[in-house]
Amino acid sequence: MNAEQQQYKISHLFLVEAESAQEGAERVAHYLTGNQLITYSDLVIRPDEIIGSKEGRFWPMLEKGIAKNMDFALSLVESLKDEGIETIEDLVHMEEGYLTKLLHTLTHLLDGFIGVDSVFYNLVEDSHRISRTLKKSVDAQHEKYWLIPVRTGMLEASVLHL
Repeated sequence: MNAEQQQYKISHLFLVEAESAQEGAERVAHYLTGNQLITYSDLVIRPDEIIGSKEGRFWPMLEKGIAKNMDFALSLVESLKDEGIETIEDLVHMEEGYLTKLLHTLTHLLDGFIGVDSVFYNLVEDSHRISRTLKKSVDAQHEKYWLIPVRTGMLEASVLHL
């Protein structure tokens, strides 16, 4: 790892199901390198930062990631309100442009498309949250679930970013 890569901040936190931390890291790397929605100049996954679901910091870290996603979603809702969107009916009267792009980004956060603004991403369910069923599975099968922090270089392309 070069000096520049050491300075990268964590961009995304992925939940994966895998037999090992290494396999989980490989799944995340494969997902990101093949993703047509976002492309980064570099991807760094540090094995020492991977968190197994057996660890006490697993759930707090996962919940922090989900909360950051929801905070961002709420900020988009507030921006829509600030621009005069007060009812669902107001949505159909928006002019194409800035507001529709805000709504588009918000919709992607809610429907599970990863974007550059996604902090936590559940690769098991292709979601920005975690279902009750998966939570039970994680609790029952501690050895199979991992949180994989990913540090990225510069964004090269994104079809989802404003």
